[in-house]
Amino acid sequence: MNTIHRCKPLLGTFVEISITADESGSELISLSKTMFDEIQSVQAKMSFHDTSSELNHINQYAHKKPIEMSEHMAIVIKHALSLSQSTQGDYDISVAKQLVKQGKLPDYNFTHSHQSDWQDIVIDNNHIYFKQPMLLDLGGIAKGFAVDRAIEVTNKQYDVTVNAGGDLRMTQWRNKQIPIRVPYSASGETVTIEMQAPALATSGQYFNHGHIVSPEQKNIWVDSDLSISIFADSCMVADSLTKVSILHDKSEAIISAFNAHEVKLNRNGKIQPAI
Repeated sequence: MNTIHRCKPLLGTFVEISITADESGSELISLSKTMFDEIQSVQAKMSFHDTSSELNHINQYAHKKPIEMSEHMAIVIKHALSLSQSTQGDYDISVAKQLVKQGKLPDYNFTHSHQSDWQDIVIDNNHIYFKQPMLLDLGGIAKGFAVDRAIEVTNKQYDVTVNAGGDLRMTQWRNKQIPIRVPYSASGETVTIEMQAPALATSGQYFNHGHIVSPEQKNIWVDSDLSISIFADSCMVADSLTKVSILHDKSEAIISAFNAHEVKLNRNGKIQPAI
């Protein structure tokens, strides 16, 4: 039995891959390369920071004519739009214009309307069209999808963990313990809990340099106490549901509909609800 641990800077964070299997070290390294390549492929398609990405091609031209999406792009955007509908717009991937205005995302001088929102996005046979010029940012949901794609190209019988800055997924997740960082802990204190599903995503002001924008308030979300962790079957779903929990008052039913489990951790290291 061999184990390898590899780490690369991708997706605006560090992506760690760990593999344990009854294979040679060279076989495991080759597999990890395939997984990193899959993550880089998602990044190339969905990065807002890359002017040549598929996402920015959509941002630049979809208000002029329908643009055909790749299979992966269609999966992510359709999932995002389903959550926009379920949350009545509290979850909205068209809030990139606010992040650009606040200097949190680069300004490419793409045409966009300040009145546009998710309801101006039209999907038809994997083609996307904007009724008004707008900017989409897939952010964390793309990161979660990239983690899922890395797991999909591995052997599910191997013990594999992919961790992209707090978005993680495991193949052999049952009875595994995972540390969640306590908000505002100067020493990096963590609380260890058992995995409840194959994937986990955590959102909190303390945890990373991401930004969560409320379409209603047009402000970057800052919570003084809580981090939100979601266990789900996929990392894309887990990541998106952390934002739903933060932004939508009636998130419990949506989280339950995905058979997901929510854990809130306060600055005192207390888990809500207790598990």
